[in-house]
This record gives sequence, C-alpha cells and structure tokens, in this order.
Amino acid sequence: MKAKKLKIRVKTDKFSIPLPALRFSTFRWISKRIIKYYPSKGSSESIKSGENEFMSTILNNLTQQDIDQIFDQLEQTEPFKMVDIEADDEKEGKVKVQIYTI
Repeated sequence: MKAKKLKIRVKTDKFSIPLPALRFSTFRWISKRIIKYYPSKGSSESIKSGENEFMSTILNNLTQQDIDQIFDQLEQTEPFKMVDIEADDEKEGKVKVQIYTI
C-alpha cells in the first residue's frame, strides 16, 4: 500500500490544531506557491536573522523540480512516521508534533 496523504498533528497542553490529512498534490501545490512568492536572494525583504537564516537558505535554493522529486518519492513509499517530537515549553507546557504519511 503506497502513501497518499500527509498528516500533521500539533498538540500542546493548552490547545490542539486539528489539521486534516491532505493529499500529496495539495502539499505540492502549497509548496510551489511558497517557493514562487518567497522573496528572492537579492530582495531586501528576505530573512537574514540568526535562526531564520537556515530556512532562508533552503527556500532560496529549493526549486519546483526539487519539490516534485520530494513528493514523487513520498508517493512511492509505504506509510511511515517522518517526525515525532515531544518537548517541554515554559509557556505552552508539553508540545507534541507528528508528521506522517498515510
């Protein structure tokens, strides 16, 4: 059975975000829009501060072909858990993030 959807769960002691599982094609479309409209390297609007520098580098170098390749690969695999993180936050208490394919 091949994976068809991506599910994201975010839960804290204070709230939970009920996101539905979305087809890979939806995430592919959203990702391509982010890349298309993200400020380019030469723009003064691009992110340059410390912890966002890594994400800025990724978004500046990621192409639409890279996005296609990532989602093509995910569609060919069996369902699996990509991210399963539990952490303690001073303000929110326990925080749990899960991302998995179904």
